[in-house]
Amino acid sequence: FDMVKMSNELNSSYEKLKQMQSSNSGFVWFNGGPDDRYMTQYIITGIGHLKKLKAFAKGQDDKLKAILSTAIPYLDNKIKEDYDNLVKYKVKLNQQNIGYTQIQYLYMRSFFPEYKMAAASQTAYTYYYKQAQQYWVGQSKYMQGMMALALYRTGDVKTPAAILKSLKETSITNEELG
Repeated sequence: FDMVKMSNELNSSYEKLKQMQSSNSGFVWFNGGPDDRYMTQYIITGIGHLKKLKAFAKGQDDKLKAILSTAIPYLDNKIKEDYDNLVKYKVKLNQQNIGYTQIQYLYMRSFFPEYKMAAASQTAYTYYYKQAQQYWVGQSKYMQGMMALALYRTGDVKTPAAILKSLKETSITNEELG
């Protein structure tokens, strides 16, 4: 491998990624488009996967921190908006109110415990965290797996164990296929 070329390509990729981040810290689908929560969560989750795999080159951390230090608070604010809308429209808070977007947020956030959450977003985070613990049964298998990882990374061992037990009980095994 040509290390200089790889380094240049990596720098180019960071620059492209930074250009796709809007002025309010969310990412866009296309240059000039509006910020999009889904795309922002998707990109930040991808960075979380790379971080977990220790796949960053030395000296690249500062560039990523510049992106993460604004995108994570953007997403924290979005989860707060979700919660605020539940309260505003008087939705019953003691029923299932967690969906794919909130589960994916919890999963994404579990990669970045070192980024402090604003106090204003903490109530919403706690609410959806408890929703994940309580209403995981009604979610798809994929979402259950995502919740198990998110909850386990944040210190809950009981709920992920129950989710894994359920997944094993409902899995289909075949000696030839696995």
